[in-house]
Amino acid sequence: SVGLTDEAANGKGIKCACGILPFELVPKAHIIGDTRGLIKIVTEKGSKRIVGVHILAPHAADLIHEATLAVKFKLTIDNIIDTVHVFPTLSEAFKLAAQSFYRDVGGLSCCTE
Repeated sequence: SVGLTDEAANGKGIKCACGILPFELVPKAHIIGDTRGLIKIVTEKGSKRIVGVHILAPHAADLIHEATLAVKFKLTIDNIIDTVHVFPTLSEAFKLAAQSFYRDVGGLSCCTE
């Protein structure tokens, strides 16, 4: 985890929105045969600034780095969506979680923006 939970954000007066992506929607998780877990992005409503990211999944320690940069440098979910994420990788989960704020990512093909 990095940054705030939704409860902590609300406690600081930040109106937040959350996006949760189960790893069963991440193609690479299927390839390696382990779809357990999820990623949760906590954003400031309106600005879409990422204030927290929480990953509960195998390999979470390998995935939190991009989230750490997003929180530290006050990136938005749109910044994450606009960043190239290699397919197939587990790090694609962060982009898919950001896209989930706008659409149902369960029906996206591997290469759809």
